[in-house]
Amino acid sequence: AAPAEPRATRPLCARRHRRRARRRRLSAMAQGMAMPDMMLGMTRSMLTMMEFNEQKQDYLSSLADLEEGSQAYQDALEACHRRGAERCRKVAQLHRGLYVKAAQFIASLRGGTGDRGVPKAYIEELSVFTDHAPHKPLAEIATVLKECMELGDWPEGPLPESAPFAEFEGEPIASASLAQVHHAVLRDGRRVAVKIQYPELQKEMASDFHVFKTMGAQITQMAQGYDVMWIVDDFEKYLTRELDFQLEAANAQETARALAHLAPNVYVPPILKEFSSSRVVTMEFCEGMVKANDTAALTRAGLDPLECANLICSTFAEMIFVHGRVHADPHAGNIYIRPREDRPGRRKPQLVILDHGLYHDLNENDVRWNFCKYWQACCSKNRGQMEEIGQRFAGALRRFLPLILSPWFVLSGAGASLRDIVCASQGRLPDSVGLRDVADFVCATREGGANLIGLLHSLGYIRGLLEAHAYPERRRVEVMLKYAMLGDNKTPPAVPHPLSVTQELWMSWHVTVFSSQVYLSAPVAGVLLKYVRDRQVPSFWFLVSIPALLAVLGFGARYALAIRQ
Repeated sequence: AAPAEPRATRPLCARRHRRRARRRRLSAMAQGMAMPDMMLGMTRSMLTMMEFNEQKQDYLSSLADLEEGSQAYQDALEACHRRGAERCRKVAQLHRGLYVKAAQFIASLRGGTGDRGVPKAYIEELSVFTDHAPHKPLAEIATVLKECMELGDWPEGPLPESAPFAEFEGEPIASASLAQVHHAVLRDGRRVAVKIQYPELQKEMASDFHVFKTMGAQITQMAQGYDVMWIVDDFEKYLTRELDFQLEAANAQETARALAHLAPNVYVPPILKEFSSSRVVTMEFCEGMVKANDTAALTRAGLDPLECANLICSTFAEMIFVHGRVHADPHAGNIYIRPREDRPGRRKPQLVILDHGLYHDLNENDVRWNFCKYWQACCSKNRGQMEEIGQRFAGALRRFLPLILSPWFVLSGAGASLRDIVCASQGRLPDSVGLRDVADFVCATREGGANLIGLLHSLGYIRGLLEAHAYPERRRVEVMLKYAMLGDNKTPPAVPHPLSVTQELWMSWHVTVFSSQVYLSAPVAGVLLKYVRDRQVPSFWFLVSIPALLAVLGFGARYALAIRQ
């Protein structure tokens, strides 16, 4: 064999390639992810691309010869949505990990946009991934458990005496994008829930992200010219943090501390750190929990669904406006209600908050404080402050921000039309706002310096939970306004003080004016549009005069009838 080539004479490109590969390995290790497998990532992405192209062709061929807006067009479009949603579900089930996380993200985008944001078929089909994602057999996930505790040859054999568990159920009680949860019993008899990260997850995600970044140009072309690579970057940054379960334990402890004054109405199960690691979380097992969006189950448990919804709304409003802590995934798989005995014969709801893997911090750059001011400005129709803060949050597309927060806020800006009022009363975006407008707005919020995507994502989830119980929009706006006023301070107190009488009156007045304008305008909007062909919303005082005039006419008619008799 020929002698080895001296190091100095080796091809320069080969040395550069090795240095770059080494830097990638070190970067992946520093971020807490495994080394990417290019072949694995390409295989997964190509299968996804095939499904995407097939669904795109399905839409084109199914709608080609139909008149847009016709009933046949709507029926064919709905059928395409159902087939597309089923394809998305199958892809997420096949690839798990990042794809399941993306499915959860897509299902949450409807918050504030109605079906205009994401068709209902996709929401219903992908909602299964909140707590029933594909799971791994016990023998596979046992390897992760054995990294932090002595389990002998379990699960092939019995649990050894040195194991912390006396019992460990093989079938998971829940499974999501990053981990699955098993019920177990400790040696001292305590019942616990053990959250175990999927064994190959870090390698799969590292491979997916590597391929996505390599295929940046193709992904941008698929997104109709939108530079969506920032979504990939954000997903990688946030998911890398979520993969560290020690950070989740710290987040749970901090959330429990911040909400301690709400006990026993709000509960965060404590983490048992001695039985946890960077890929395993062991926490107290909570019995009797009901999904926060299951109205029928809550009623059967003897609870008032609207009272449950009010507890959810007020708790998360305090977390956002007062503490600046935004739970990244408050969907029905992480938010539960369980009944507690308030007094004999009366049950009250207790909110149980799970999965603290990722929080967004609004206290950076005073985003929380400015968001408090912005919500108040929307409610009081302070257009100057809305313009100023909206420019910082969303730049040139600031006019869309109020609409995403609440359809009612269409009245806060100038130039609202009667059609906008009808849409607001139905809890959806104005007809003039299309999906491309929503996409442009999402991009603008990130470029505006405040990066509200995480906040809007969380608000979408919360709104979905509230809508399941037909929670009134007036009440949601009012609760959010209350905590926006309580948090309107650069450093608000850890335990919010009650509103003063003056503040209560100010809040009630503006919410009443808002709701009156929406509810009084909506019934007459159709008449005005059809017969008067007017487009602009009448003034508030004109609307108030209508029921007053009808009341006077009614009284006069009754008086005249009494005289005749």
